[in-house]
Amino acid sequence: MTIYALGDDIPDIAETAYIHPQASVIGDVKIGEYVFVAPMASIRGDRGPIEIGNETNVQDGAVIHSHDGYLTRVGKRVNIGHNASIHSKEIGDNAAIGMGAVLMVGSVVAEGCLIGNSALLHPKTITEPYMIYAGVPAKMIRELKPNDPARKAIDNYLDSYVENARRYPRDMRRLDL
Repeated sequence: MTIYALGDDIPDIAETAYIHPQASVIGDVKIGEYVFVAPMASIRGDRGPIEIGNETNVQDGAVIHSHDGYLTRVGKRVNIGHNASIHSKEIGDNAAIGMGAVLMVGSVVAEGCLIGNSALLHPKTITEPYMIYAGVPAKMIRELKPNDPARKAIDNYLDSYVENARRYPRDMRRLDL
């Protein structure tokens, strides 16, 4: 894995977290238990601290970058889709960020929210809990109830990535062909 200290800021990564060798973690970053960080993800805590909660996944090509003046907090059991760009202040527990979504500086994603694929949250946007947002700019679409098929799909995704955090260190091996 590609882990870098930046000055006195050294990433703090839980022993059960999995960081792919082609991912990058830099500076003031704390990563929780059973977090899965996929290839080409970049988590860069160079301008402020970043915390990623337990059982969260950061998929291929996603970027999480800190900002001056606040902690960038990603909650527990958050799904961050492929190529998402995260400059937000906070993503609440059990949220899902779609592929290619952009969360601009200071935005806040409430607990249980789903931010749709390719959605854009403008700076300092604050969402409401358990709602679905989509579009450019993102607008509230509807409520995301606990028995909603989308919620069940998100939970299945989250469970599969927690399993990946266990499986990859055990079963993945490089092939030099």
